[in-house]
Amino acid sequence: MTDQKRERGVRETGASQLSPPVSASMKVRRVGNSLGVILPRDLLAALGVEEGDTVDVVQSEDGRIELTVVDREADDLMAMAEEVMAENRAVLRALAK
Repeated sequence: MTDQKRERGVRETGASQLSPPVSASMKVRRVGNSLGVILPRDLLAALGVEEGDTVDVVQSEDGRIELTVVDREADDLMAMAEEVMAENRAVLRALAK
């Protein structure tokens, strides 16, 4: 996992982790004023996501599109850490000297 993804609290879910491999064809459909796809149940299960979860779509260096599942626990911990740092900014600056 890259440092950037670790900082954002992203858990990578690659094809090597899926057993057996999942493949699906999906139609692009109109959703309100946008376009979207509906992920099949087996793909959702392979990703380990449920309704309300956040999934990032990123393009890798080789041009592939990857779905990554945001790790809610890591996001929550990072938010708490940022809050503590913001509340104690003066103390942290003094300690850094």
